[in-house]
Amino acid sequence: MKLKKKKKKTSISTKKKKDLRIKKKEKRKWWKKILSLMLVCCSFGIFAVFGFCIYIVSTCGEFDPNALANQDQTVIYDSKGNLIAKLGIEKRESVNYSDLPQVLIDAIVATEDSRFFQHNGVDGARFVKAAFGQLLGNSSAGGASTLTMQVVKNNLTSRDQTIVRKFKDVYLAVFFMERKYTKNEILEFYVNDSLLGGNVYGVEEASKYYFGKSVSDLSLPEAALIAGLFQSPNGDNPYKNPENAQKRMKTVLKLMVRHGYITKEEADLANSIDVSSLLIGVGDSDNEFQGFIDTVVSEIIKKTDNDPALVSMEIHTTLDPDIQRGINKIMKGEGYKWVNDVVQAGITIIDVNSGAITAVGTGRNRTGERQWNYATQTKRQPGSTAKPIFAYAPGFELDNFSTYQLFVDEAWSYSDGTPFNNWDAGYQGLMTLRSALSVSRNVPAVKSLQTVIKDVGNKKVSEFVSKLGIHLTDNTVYEAYAIGGLDEGLTTAQMAAAYAAFANGGYYIEPYTVTSITYRENGETTEFEVKKPRVMEDYTAYLMTNVLEYAAHYGFSGGTSSYRGTVAAKTGTSNYTEAVMRAHGLPSYAVNDLWTVAYTPQYSIALWYGYDKIDSTYFNGSGAPKDQLMSAIMQYIPVTNEPFKMPESVVASQVEFGTWPAALPSQYTPADLIRTEYFHRGTQPTEVSDRFDKAKDVTNLKASYASNAIKLSWKGSTPSSADEAYLKEYFSQSVWGNSGAAMLQDRLNYNNNTLGGFGYHIYLKTNNGLTDVGFTKEENFTYTPKTNGKYNFVVKAGYRNLASSISDGVNVSVDVSGVKDNDTSQLVLTMVGEKNLETSLGSYKEMGIKVSYSDEDVTDSAKITYVIDGKRYTSTSELETYVNSLTNADKYTIKYQVSYTPSDGDEQITTSTTRTVTLK
Repeated sequence: MKLKKKKKKTSISTKKKKDLRIKKKEKRKWWKKILSLMLVCCSFGIFAVFGFCIYIVSTCGEFDPNALANQDQTVIYDSKGNLIAKLGIEKRESVNYSDLPQVLIDAIVATEDSRFFQHNGVDGARFVKAAFGQLLGNSSAGGASTLTMQVVKNNLTSRDQTIVRKFKDVYLAVFFMERKYTKNEILEFYVNDSLLGGNVYGVEEASKYYFGKSVSDLSLPEAALIAGLFQSPNGDNPYKNPENAQKRMKTVLKLMVRHGYITKEEADLANSIDVSSLLIGVGDSDNEFQGFIDTVVSEIIKKTDNDPALVSMEIHTTLDPDIQRGINKIMKGEGYKWVNDVVQAGITIIDVNSGAITAVGTGRNRTGERQWNYATQTKRQPGSTAKPIFAYAPGFELDNFSTYQLFVDEAWSYSDGTPFNNWDAGYQGLMTLRSALSVSRNVPAVKSLQTVIKDVGNKKVSEFVSKLGIHLTDNTVYEAYAIGGLDEGLTTAQMAAAYAAFANGGYYIEPYTVTSITYRENGETTEFEVKKPRVMEDYTAYLMTNVLEYAAHYGFSGGTSSYRGTVAAKTGTSNYTEAVMRAHGLPSYAVNDLWTVAYTPQYSIALWYGYDKIDSTYFNGSGAPKDQLMSAIMQYIPVTNEPFKMPESVVASQVEFGTWPAALPSQYTPADLIRTEYFHRGTQPTEVSDRFDKAKDVTNLKASYASNAIKLSWKGSTPSSADEAYLKEYFSQSVWGNSGAAMLQDRLNYNNNTLGGFGYHIYLKTNNGLTDVGFTKEENFTYTPKTNGKYNFVVKAGYRNLASSISDGVNVSVDVSGVKDNDTSQLVLTMVGEKNLETSLGSYKEMGIKVSYSDEDVTDSAKITYVIDGKRYTSTSELETYVNSLTNADKYTIKYQVSYTPSDGDEQITTSTTRTVTLK
């Protein structure tokens, strides 16, 4: 039998030990891995932290101390140095630490950073507490930013809510701010660069904005209110959210008590005060000078390319606050009633001697800043206010015009044949430049420009106009410009500046509102140079002024008649074309732009009045509303009675109206034809007019008697003023336009009808003086003697009805014999009506006389001549017309000279009587 082999048994305890050893090895291996991983993670964390720190440091860049310099707001002063405005996206005004009251410092520190004066930029306890709180999701744990860190955030980093920004704040606060600056300086940065409501930055500006006082004068409740604004400046703004502001102020006071700055009693007393009672109540209201300020800002941007709202400046301006406040009242409807809420106006007032804009009316119903400026931006056709600039001043300057320059207002056309009208569609005939401008006739204005262009060329006229600040697009003056037909239009600022050159003697100054600016960042000051070039001769400026002053008093004043001092003015109206009127359904009387430009020896004032757009509902109809507006404006212009000074280059001279070239009046010129006009010295008239000169005596006067008649004959000399051939040539001069023939006929009619024609007066000389026995236009005369004897005759040449210019006379004698005497006693004159009559001016009625011979009424067959003031009339109607034309209340004598030849003889009998007429 085969025996089986037994297996060898393995010990269980040994196997277990082996498994345990294996497991221990594997366990140690995993721990090594975890440890290694942990070491790697720690190393990575250390490197990450180190790298993060390097990143924080490197991305912070180089510390720039200038970044901490606050951008103060722009401040603007009026011409008297008074502060009128502050500008800037951030309204701020920096103060020094020494200006801060202790109560405000305590309030800020207690509320924002109670350990500010102890930490080195970071409050460790607060930082850890805030960090854990935020990790746990506690939103009320706070940000743990110290005042130093907030200064960093506001000026050196950003307001982004990120961990990176927070560590940058820590780094810069500890390693730069706290090392470079003292605690006082850091607090100074903080109070100056923090937003405290609206656009207000810094405690100084906030103090003035809310309380109307400097920060150094703050009380406890006021300091607490401002300290409470740092966390939520707009949410706790007392103007907008007074309840929130009250609660926040209470919190600040509580914290001040907690940190020992005030007692509970002081806090309770402060809390009892209503926040609203502390405020001055201005809030965000518009500046009363906003329109002027907008004009200033636009000018500075144009001159410097810097916006005062973005670049801090100190600006000194030309504003006269008194005048500007007056204009503001008018624009608001105080002292002037606007016709509606739609009509607009632009006003510019300039100091004529400096060119400074002292006040502006930039438009009605304005709200906010940088609105459309109707004074400097609105360009409209100037109408007749263009006449002095384009039509007449060039004539004075370039073509030796005087204020007497003659024009015939008649139907006329532009040089291309296009007709145009006067504003009233009528014509007024012969007139001087003075009269034409004063009543704003269009035809003389265009004629004036046409004459100057013809004489000196368009280029010179264009150059003259451009020197007055009116730059034409193609450097060409078109004839329509003489009456304001400029397509591009002009602003009130341009017009006021151009007219100012007339007022100041011929100097143009570009209008301005800013005298100097100082950049507050570096203290650099720019004084703006005011250029004052002479653009016209002083005589041109004065002659233009003399005419415009006349216009303000005797023509169209445009509302300036209310001014109590020296003033010159011109009005203007621009019209719609017929096509525009049809397209918009406008009535025939509708007009577009209304203007008045006026000046005193101190100020030039330009007013535009009108609408933004053409509308059938809103349009101008007459100048009355504009005139009333200008009258209101003139109430705020300082009154001066100083006259416009006449330069030595101008001379005043009397002129006989109707003479061309201008001639001096003679001693015989009728008073109503004598004018005083002004000339550039050296161009005034020197020749005396001979139109009304004393006539030359006749020559070769002879007398003879035959057949009971005395025959006189002589040789006469007709003056040129009565010679038709001479007058025909005289009225062919270009100055008479197309009306030369009509003017000739008018002169002839005047000579024949008014003056009675030129001829010869025959007088019989007796012991009692000269007796007028007849008038003839012939060079001979027949007289029937009444008695025998010697007859002495005097023959005088002259107009029949112009006694002042009759010649001295020439005598001639003749002996008469064989004449049958007639009984003159039988010729009786009976006065019809009162012999001494009283009546009112313009109401005289001639009753006549009754003539009887031998008790027979022979009135109809008698020759009756009526003599008054040396003038002779042959009918009662002529006599009445003359007497009723008299304007002086006085006593007048009418002489009735009667001649009658009886039927029983051939001898003429003469006699006379008188009537006294008292006109009242």
